[in-house]
Amino acid sequence: MSSVTHTMQLARKGKHFFWNYGPLVFSVFYFFPMIRNYGTYSVFEVVIQFLAYIGFVFCYHKASIKPAKDATNFIALMLLICFLMTQVTSGTSTLFGYVGYFIGFCFLGTVRWLMLAVLMCAITLVATLHISPNYWPYFIGPAAVISLGLFGFGVVEYKERLHRSESRRSREQIRQLAKIAERERIARDLHDLLGHSLSSISLKSELAGKFIDAGCHDKAKHEAQEVAELARTALSEVREAVSGMKQLGLRAQLEVMASRLKDKGLLVEPDIQQLTLTPEQESCLCFVAKEAITNVLKHSTASKVSISLGANEQYHKFVLSDDGEVHKVVWGNGLNGIKSRIEELGGSFNLRAENGLMLVAQLPRKEI
Repeated sequence: MSSVTHTMQLARKGKHFFWNYGPLVFSVFYFFPMIRNYGTYSVFEVVIQFLAYIGFVFCYHKASIKPAKDATNFIALMLLICFLMTQVTSGTSTLFGYVGYFIGFCFLGTVRWLMLAVLMCAITLVATLHISPNYWPYFIGPAAVISLGLFGFGVVEYKERLHRSESRRSREQIRQLAKIAERERIARDLHDLLGHSLSSISLKSELAGKFIDAGCHDKAKHEAQEVAELARTALSEVREAVSGMKQLGLRAQLEVMASRLKDKGLLVEPDIQQLTLTPEQESCLCFVAKEAITNVLKHSTASKVSISLGANEQYHKFVLSDDGEVHKVVWGNGLNGIKSRIEELGGSFNLRAENGLMLVAQLPRKEI
């Protein structure tokens, strides 16, 4: 954008015809002097007034549909038509206002005010040349007032368009950032789901190959079976994620996971409250709950599991505890992933190995 004009156009694309050309309705006042004093005009003067009006409307149309930086010539032609036709009719006092409107919309900074000054001088000069001194106030007054008023509307219209344009850009940037964040979330989910499994499959496949080379076929067969089991587990987890498990609400997902624990013969003690969470917080706690309960299903010797979801004045709190034997807590990809996600949202994550394992995840409450 230059410091003189800009690239926006006055006519709005996709808008109804009336919104772009409706203001021309008031240009009919241009014909009032001719109607009031029709008998004093020759046929030539009547025809020339109509032709001049058609030319003015044509210039208005062209100035409207072109970017402001390319509309200058048509604005100048509109001003010239007003200047020349004032010697035929005083109705041009109305048309000067449209020139003021385009000046307010199309020009910027100091140039905008200089152009307004030129317009005011043109109105005064044309009145001096073609209007009787007794009628100067009746021509200059309305022409100046209309021009200044529409000039102000033009400035406001430009600022409103600029604000809308910046808002659209901001919304587009937000959409792009949301897409990037979603891609990163999906990538992280896939890494958390498959990273450990694929690493184990790779290592066990290499180990099976070495056993075959060494002639230990039974051990190789055992490793191959474990590879197959790991692959089936990974496929199941991916299908679960794709089928919409993560799209369930947090409470619904906890109920589903509690049912899985019960199906495995564990006693489940749920205490699940309905919380008001941001989408990021709900997604995070869904991931935490799934990872924690999956670890219980895979590794714990527990017979009883407690699941708690609640809140106090400062935090949303998720707690999962079991009565299984804990010899050593190993921080693998799953636990590290949970800790990372919780801390990214300003929360805290703790593990306590006392009479079983207790997992505590807290997220700060936010107004929604």
